[in-house]
Amino acid sequence: MNKKITALLIGALIVISAIGFTGCSTSTQAKPLDDGVLNVGVEATFVPMEYKNDKNTLTGFDIEFGEALAAQLAKDTGKDVKVQWTETAWDGIFNGLNAGQYDAVISCVSLTKERKDGFYMSTPYISNGIVIVSRTSGAQAKTAKDLDGKKVGVQIENTADYAAQAFKKSDAPNLELKQFDSMIECFTALEGGQIDYILCDEPVAEYYAGQKPTVYQVSSDILSNEPVAVCIKKENTDFGKQVDTAIKAMQDDGTLSKLSEKWFKKDITKDIDAENLKSIQ
Repeated sequence: MNKKITALLIGALIVISAIGFTGCSTSTQAKPLDDGVLNVGVEATFVPMEYKNDKNTLTGFDIEFGEALAAQLAKDTGKDVKVQWTETAWDGIFNGLNAGQYDAVISCVSLTKERKDGFYMSTPYISNGIVIVSRTSGAQAKTAKDLDGKKVGVQIENTADYAAQAFKKSDAPNLELKQFDSMIECFTALEGGQIDYILCDEPVAEYYAGQKPTVYQVSSDILSNEPVAVCIKKENTDFGKQVDTAIKAMQDDGTLSKLSEKWFKKDITKDIDAENLKSIQ
C-alpha cells in the first residue's frame, strides 16, 4: 500500500479513537459529592449572608449554613464531605452552575416559580421577602406608590431588581432605577444620599438597619414571599434529594434555628411557606 495512503489511514484512525474516548469521558463525568467535595458558587458581597470579613475570609449565614450542610451530608452518606467555595459575580452565577463550574449555588437564592422551572430548588431553609429600606431621617416609603419619582437602588439581576422594574410599569411609573453590582454599594449610596430608597431581601435589610439604626430603617411590610433555597442543576435530581434530606435533618435537630438566632437575632427557619410563592414581576 502507498505510504502516503497508509499515513492518512493511520491519522484517521487516531482521530476516530480520540473522539470515541472523549465520548466515554463525558458519559462517566463525576457526579456531585463523588470526590467528597461540595462545590458551591457564591457572590460574596451580600452582608450578612455571604461576605468577606476584615481578615478577607468568607463568612456569613450562608457560609456557616454551607459548612453545616456539608457536615450533614457527610453523616448521611458516611463519607467525608468538605465545601469548596467559588466566588463569582451575581449576574453570571447561574450560568456558572449550568456550565458545571460548581454543584450548587448557596448565595441567598430566592425561591421563585421561574427558578423552580429552570433549576432543582431545594427545600427552603429561611423565610424571605422583599422590603423597602428608607433613611431613618427621611420620608418613610411604605408601599410601591411611595417610590414614584424617587431614586431606588437594587442589586442588578436579583428579584428586587425585577420588582422595581415591575413597579415602573404599575404603581411607580416615574421610579428612577439605580442598579448596583452589590448590596454594599446600595447601602453606601443610600447613606450618602445618592439614592432615596432600597429594595432588597428582608434579612439583609434588617441586618443593616440593626447595625446603623440612625441611618437605615425598614419602612415597609414584606412585599413578597420568596424563601431562600439551594439552587442545583435541573438534571441533578438525586443530589437535590440528598440536599433536601440534609436540610430537613438540620431543621429537626435545631442546627438552622441556632444559625438564624446567631445572625438575625430571631428564628426565620420555621413556618416557611414554600407553596404560596409571591414574586413581584
